[in-house]
Amino acid sequence: MQKVLDAMMRMTGRLHILLCKIPGVGESIARAYSWFLAFFPWLGGVRRTTCIEETKQHLVNSGEQMGFPFEFSEIEGNRFTLELPYCPYGFDSPEHEQACGTAMEMDRVLLRRCGAELTIAETIPKGASRCRMLVRQE
Repeated sequence: MQKVLDAMMRMTGRLHILLCKIPGVGESIARAYSWFLAFFPWLGGVRRTTCIEETKQHLVNSGEQMGFPFEFSEIEGNRFTLELPYCPYGFDSPEHEQACGTAMEMDRVLLRRCGAELTIAETIPKGASRCRMLVRQE
């Protein structure tokens, strides 16, 4: 099952790369595709959480389900950091920056549905050794 999930993530990444190459409208189409994909997990139980601890636990559970090696910081106030040692979409070079941004739109939408905000701090396509995201919830 893990191989299937990994292959689907890589295919999604390749689709974002291809869409972003369409002059003028590609980025918008890729973002719309991410919004569309974010709708399905919402049907499967993504819901508003009541606090940052609940949001973090939701991400821990999702990471375990998807087989992602998420690494979490401790919660500090109303925020925590989430890191991944590799990109599940397969984005690994500077020419993937735009596709990375559009693909991460799905995660932003899902976290907004939880009542949280996702900020991308570092990405592998921009030269970081790992992807680092900040999650904040008021």
